This record gives sequence, C-alpha cells and structure tokens, in this order.
Amino acid sequence: MKFFIRLSIFFLIFLGLYSCFVYFFSPQKIPKQSWWQHNRVRVESFLTEGKDSKFVIVGSSMSDRMLPKQNSGWFNLSLVGEGALTGLSILKNSDTSPKFVLIEVNQLSVKENKKFSQENTEPFFVFTRRTFPVLRSEKQPLNYAVGFVIQFTDRFFAAEAKQEPKDEKEALEISKRLKEEHLEEVKRWYGAAVEQKKLNERMTYLSSALKDLETKGIRPIFFEMPMHPEILVSAKETRTRETVLKNFPPSQYLWFIDDKNIYEDSDALHLAYPEADRFLSKLKEYAESLP
Repeated sequence: MKFFIRLSIFFLIFLGLYSCFVYFFSPQKIPKQSWWQHNRVRVESFLTEGKDSKFVIVGSSMSDRMLPKQNSGWFNLSLVGEGALTGLSILKNSDTSPKFVLIEVNQLSVKENKKFSQENTEPFFVFTRRTFPVLRSEKQPLNYAVGFVIQFTDRFFAAEAKQEPKDEKEALEISKRLKEEHLEEVKRWYGAAVEQKKLNERMTYLSSALKDLETKGIRPIFFEMPMHPEILVSAKETRTRETVLKNFPPSQYLWFIDDKNIYEDSDALHLAYPEADRFLSKLKEYAESLP
C-alpha cells in the first residue's frame, strides 16, 4: 500500500514540475511522429485555443498547407489522410460554433473516420485537454525533447554549403524529371472516376451534417483547392466536383471559385506552401466580405 502511495506522490510531483516546465519553456518547432499524431494535435488545438474561431476550414492534406495566423479568427481543421467529412464530424460533435465552415470538395469521396471523430470529441477527453494542457499530444516529453534538439541544431550548426552552379543546375533537372514522372503516376491514380454510388452516400452524409451545423448557426462555404491543371480535369476530380455541384448548387449554397489565378503545385496534388498561403488570402478575402 505504501508503495502505491509513494508512486502516486511521485507522479503528482513529476506532473506538477513538468507542467511548470511546459508553461515557461517551449521549443519553437515541435515535430509530429506520425500523420495520426499530426491530426490528433490539430484536433486538440482546435478544441482548445481554436474553439472560438469564426472561420474553420475542413479538408484533406490538400488544404492542410494553408496556415492561418494565430488569433486571426481562422482555424484550419484539415486532416492528413482524411477528407472534409471527418472534420465536419468533429465540428458537429464539438461544443464549438464558428460563423462559417469552409469545406474542401477535392476529397469528399473519402468516408468519415467515425472512430477518430468520436475519440477526439469525447467529453472527458476534451475536458482534460482544456484543463490540463500538459496532457495534450504535442506536449508529450518525447516530442518536447526532440523539439529542443532541433532548436539546438538549428542554432549552433551552420547550414549546408551552397551548391556550385553546375551542381545546382543538375539538381534542378533531376527534380524536374522526378516531378514529371510523379505527375504521370498521379494521372493514373486519378484516371478512374469515383463510383457514383459511393459519392451519393457521401452527399447524403454531408447533407445531414450540414443540417446539424446549421442548427448551431454555422454557415457552409464550399471551395476547391487548386491542383495541377491535368489533375483538376481528371475523371476522379471531375465526377466529384460535378456531384457536389449537383447536390449543393451555387444558387443555394456559398461557393468560392478561384478560376482567374494560376497556382504552382509541389507534387501535382498539393500546392507549394507560399502558394497555399496566397490561395488562403483569396479565400479569406471572400469569406470575410460575407455578411
């Protein structure tokens, strides 16, 4: 019995000291050990400091690269490896009520991850993360330790020597060739249209989710992330887009369509980070102009 009492006291002392450490010290870069943890950290951030955001983005890894500034009233709830339906499920099951939810249509063929949504919106889970920040995934000891190591190496070790012009040219040519080869591979992935039955099921779920959100006063805005032009007209993207437009037409729902600007992609599917930031600025300009 005494052993367990001593163990409990030790744990409470350790938890208290570590909580103080986390409160006063934090590395600038805290890595994620997996995409699952990346998504977990994203949801925990949304349910804590992001819970009062007026504009919430839900989507896939294609939207993930848009990074709103802190305290801007915007939060990006996009989840890597998931689609907008999982983000909508989290929003629906949470106690948050933003003014708008911005829905990426590119990956609406991806089914809601019900298990992930329920686990991360369970009342006790939310309470502990809001009350005890030290329990959040991002603040686990291993993550913090690695974060400090990264910060140390960035500060005290010199950057790699600049490449010679000849080597730089060769590297660019290799990068260009690899990008072209990857584009051909992605075109094969997206060459087959999504089954219409599957899309219809997703639209039924989406319609139900939007009704629940609208009862909370949340207004939806649909948008499509820019991709490589050849992928945007692929069978997969075309059928998905047409199905969403048919079920949620611009005459009845808000749509942000940016067909005047050209954006540079990094791998045919995802925008380069500066381009994602440029697209976000256009999206913000549209959304914030709405009454």
